[in-house]
Amino acid sequence: MADLDRKLIEILDILSKSKEPVGAKVIAKELNKRGYKIGERAVRYHLKLLDSMKLTKKVGYAGRVITERGLEELEKANISYRLGSIYSNILEKTISANYNFGYVVINRCHVYADFNDVLKIIKSVYESGLAVGDRIGIMDREKFVEVNTLCSLNFDNILLQNGIFPLHLCAGVVKYEDGKPVEFKEIIKYKCTSIDPLRAFIEKKETDVMGIIENGEGYLPANFRCFGVGFLEKFKSILEKDELKCVISYGTENVLGLDVGDDKVGVALIGGLTPIAPFVENDYYVEMSPMSSTVRLESLYKIKKNPRDIVTKKANIRIKTALSKMFNAMAKVTYDIDEEDGDVVVNTAFIDKNYIDEALDLLKEAYKKGLGISDRFGIVEEKDKVKIQTVCAVTLDGIFLRNSIPVIPKYGGVLEITEEKERFIDIIGYDGSSLDPHEVFFNSVDCEKTFLAGFREVHRVARERLEEILERLGWNGIKTIGEPNNELYGINVNKDMCGVVTLGGTNPLVLLKENEIPIELRAMHEVVKFSDLKSYDDV
Repeated sequence: MADLDRKLIEILDILSKSKEPVGAKVIAKELNKRGYKIGERAVRYHLKLLDSMKLTKKVGYAGRVITERGLEELEKANISYRLGSIYSNILEKTISANYNFGYVVINRCHVYADFNDVLKIIKSVYESGLAVGDRIGIMDREKFVEVNTLCSLNFDNILLQNGIFPLHLCAGVVKYEDGKPVEFKEIIKYKCTSIDPLRAFIEKKETDVMGIIENGEGYLPANFRCFGVGFLEKFKSILEKDELKCVISYGTENVLGLDVGDDKVGVALIGGLTPIAPFVENDYYVEMSPMSSTVRLESLYKIKKNPRDIVTKKANIRIKTALSKMFNAMAKVTYDIDEEDGDVVVNTAFIDKNYIDEALDLLKEAYKKGLGISDRFGIVEEKDKVKIQTVCAVTLDGIFLRNSIPVIPKYGGVLEITEEKERFIDIIGYDGSSLDPHEVFFNSVDCEKTFLAGFREVHRVARERLEEILERLGWNGIKTIGEPNNELYGINVNKDMCGVVTLGGTNPLVLLKENEIPIELRAMHEVVKFSDLKSYDDV
């Protein structure tokens, strides 16, 4: 099955947002609002296509509904279209809400735990002031507890209703010390990702909300906005009457390590999913649906909340993007193809010594399958831990650069390979994240049908030279080089460029994770001599 075109995705999206069957007339009207000028007859044709793919189902004369398979496909299809969809959804929900009239955006979550345990933790989060507003929906559904929390977009809606348009920039994790926010530890820009950033950080266990509550030190899910400095005084007056109490810091120039830019004010907000983070931190199974719907504020329960002070002190640090780190890492690569030695950049993973024999067997299996960038990896014993080193894909970038070929890193993500298709199903831009995307997606792949992969671009005039270098190098790192001016695996390329898909250097480590070996991963972590690594045949 070929990847879906945009009209089909839009139809699935329309159906996914309706609780009732939807007819061709309504779909055509909504498509026209979204810029697709097609009539009912054309919509019926597209619906029949979706029916044949079992992505939609006809319900008598009432219309169509989306199927489970359709929902799954909607989450994966046409990655270039979906890139930035998080940002689009943020704008839609910000405009659609109306806090002043009691219509609010919520995050809907399912926590698989005892109701009383959930309520106890939720209360502790609100009493510590680490939530958006003082309202919550909480219901015992027998198998799970449904928790609905206010989204920080409701504060953006308040700003909008007061004539201030907040530019939504990124979400991340803020480090707390002595009970106060100090700096953003990691961030992902909304326009550079196909997945919700806060959900990604929480699921990766980058947060420590309970640490903040218990001893004042930890990591908080947070969002970041900015607006023109001319609105600063009006913003301050809004804060005086603010009921949500979710602003943790604001200012000009630099806010918690993020550059604001000239004539702008940056604002850091508590993430609406913060009350859910402690459950993931404590290994409860949780399903999260950020920005899921708009409800009446009065339908939510009032809960005790003690607001925290807002920090306005400028930070002395600057958050670096993964792309910036990659360019610096390229400069450290000295590998010489003819000498077959030199410095290379490696990812590192730490495991307990008790797992070493099993880990070595799995690594050999991974390298035999061609999952590694080269055929070598490192094993270093450190006290009670073993450090595993795998060659990072940025080493390839450094080797190409040493041979006067500029290859531009663009995205890291999840590549799905099946008999039907090969495509990226999730990506994060290297210039839009401080965290290596492969660290974010590490738990989302199985190296059977889904793999960690990178996407780069090279100018068409350098393609022949690039292929010559690859042949001399003899490594596995490049999966595919696309044709000039053609999309590759669902990703659009710029004019006169060729797409280049690289294997993720951490793929061999995925097999350890899949076999339940506890692993601590650090992507693009250090520089070693290639000769210090060992071929999997020799281990």
